Amino acid sequence: MNNNSLQPLPRAAGMTADDIYYVIFRHKWRILICTAAGLLAAAGFYLFDPPQYQSEALLFIRYVMENSAPGLPGDDAKAISPDQRGETIIATEAEILGSLDIAYQVADVVGPDKILAKMKTPKDRDHAAAFIHKNLIVQPLPKSSVIRLVFQSPDPAVDQPVLAAVVEAYLKKHVEVHRGIEVAGDFLSQETDQLRARLSETEDQLRKARDKAGIMSLDDAKKAYTEQVERIRQDIFSAEAELADRSATVQAVAKLTPSALRAEAAAAAPDSDIPDAQLAEYGNVRARLDWLEKTESQLLSQFTDENQRVKDVRAQIADLEKHRQSLEDKYPGLARVGAPLASPGAAANGTYDLATQSALLVGLQSRIKVLNSELDQIRGEEKAVDQMDETITDLQRQKDLEEANYRYYSEHLEAARIDDALGAGRAYNIAQIQAPTPPSIDWGKTIEVLAGIAAAGFVLGAGWAALIEFYLDRSIRRPVDIERDLRIPLFLSVPDFGRNGHNRHIFHETLRDRLIGYFESKNLTHKPKLVAVTGIGRKAGVTTTAAGLAQSLSETGDGNVLLVDMTLGQGSAQQFYKGTICGLDEILDTRETAKIQDNFYVVGEEPNSDKLSRALPNRFNRLVPKLKASDFDYIIFDMPPINQISITPRLAGFMDMVLLVVESEHTDRELVRQAVALLAESRAHVGAVLNKTRNYLPSASHHEFLGSS
Repeated sequence: MNNNSLQPLPRAAGMTADDIYYVIFRHKWRILICTAAGLLAAAGFYLFDPPQYQSEALLFIRYVMENSAPGLPGDDAKAISPDQRGETIIATEAEILGSLDIAYQVADVVGPDKILAKMKTPKDRDHAAAFIHKNLIVQPLPKSSVIRLVFQSPDPAVDQPVLAAVVEAYLKKHVEVHRGIEVAGDFLSQETDQLRARLSETEDQLRKARDKAGIMSLDDAKKAYTEQVERIRQDIFSAEAELADRSATVQAVAKLTPSALRAEAAAAAPDSDIPDAQLAEYGNVRARLDWLEKTESQLLSQFTDENQRVKDVRAQIADLEKHRQSLEDKYPGLARVGAPLASPGAAANGTYDLATQSALLVGLQSRIKVLNSELDQIRGEEKAVDQMDETITDLQRQKDLEEANYRYYSEHLEAARIDDALGAGRAYNIAQIQAPTPPSIDWGKTIEVLAGIAAAGFVLGAGWAALIEFYLDRSIRRPVDIERDLRIPLFLSVPDFGRNGHNRHIFHETLRDRLIGYFESKNLTHKPKLVAVTGIGRKAGVTTTAAGLAQSLSETGDGNVLLVDMTLGQGSAQQFYKGTICGLDEILDTRETAKIQDNFYVVGEEPNSDKLSRALPNRFNRLVPKLKASDFDYIIFDMPPINQISITPRLAGFMDMVLLVVESEHTDRELVRQAVALLAESRAHVGAVLNKTRNYLPSASHHEFLGSS
């Protein structure tokens, strides 16, 4: 029946001042302990981390001179002003001030030994810069162009010099970042020298690439190759046409006068015996020499003597000249055969020289073969040049770019020198509203930190109390919980008397009066009035409440009161009757054995009946007419605790009022809700008595009322 999920209690959403006071005073010791711990922590913080000295300065950023080309001063600089809220430029300047570069420069200027004189860390540059970076506070003031600088340290002799060095280093760094004038001379000079060296190297690489390709101009070489290919193709076409013409002529003459042509060929060289193969080879050599000489002349018009193609042609000419000379030395008649004739194909006497024409045919064939070979060679060379095209083009582009950069940096180097001479490297746009102040202790901030630590203890205690009150402790604690969470009327809130219970009678009389007032408000005048007192658990005080209510009712003297113990002999009957307890049936026949006082009677159900829970409702139903016919004004039933197997919910419907006794700070509110739901199913009228309540609030703020806290 118990729900242990940590859900916030419904009343947490609509807390009142009384709720807050109740939580504070109920958990006052927890809150006081945590607050004391916070105070001790604040004292320890003060002892182990005493307040530091500090120096303060204020900088005003009028505007920022910015170069459109980073690092290059001159006419490209323009002024940029902070916006109205100071968020565009001031944030950048704050980052520059808080950078490690500034800290290292200050460490070098002031000296690590002086900065870390009272510190136990090593006295080196890195630790000094880290100390400066950690203790320097850069604070842009809102809605302004002012930056507040604060440097803190335990050594008052360090604060002011360090902060002054920070301002000086910042002014130089500001110029370097935005204008770069002071470093422009060295930077531009170095960059110009590097560009000059790279440009020279690129030009050398470009020259080597052109020499390797054997060209002076890439475009001229491509054009020359195109023209040569076209010319050779035309020569091939012409040679092939001439070969076809001469072949047809030789074949026609040979068919007409073959014997005359043979005799004429013998007459041309009567003393020579030249084999046909040698004659053909000699004609081929002469034809190739003629063609190579023409090719050499054309190449020299486009390329230098160092061109590889020119060298190859000259080497071929030399080889063919040697071969021709060797053939002429071996066959002297070849010189006459190779001499030019008066007309192509005609002998001295006007006859057709068939042998010469045959040799020319062989030469034409060789020429065509040589032209094709030369065409392949030219195309191969053209392909090699094409492969070098990308390298030469990239080198040319690189050379052009480096030349442009070299001119650009050279111009700005001169401009930087002029700006430096005119004093443009000074930060005229930044003013010190306040120079670094002498060291002092900011007690206001120290007190603020200590108060924050102490307050953290109180907040921790309050949070602990709120966690218990609204999440962990789910019990019914105050009268307001009954009215706000359970929606049932509260008849009485009984304090926790402990062992001293002599004041309980006053609260029982109050409960009696409020019960009588309730019946009068409902216009219940019948007799007897049946009142059941029950609870949740066996220590809620049900028996004490039932007995005290019955006794208080009997003391009015207006009628008889009967107290019925329904708890199997363990309840209120034992408080008044030390002998044998008579049963409910017996009291209706004779009452003297159950009389305790005048007008007050006590009875109990038979404790030995193991079938009480099953038989009692039916039997009680039969007893109701007898009870109503009796002369009792009130019959108070001390009922067993409510649970799913209890007889109390089944008998509640017979009652005029069921008083549910809830033990404060012990009874779970979810169990109470479920008990109220079980009683509601029997259509019973339910009221609550909150027992053993504790008043944590001071008596001056406590209201003794049903809805009091």
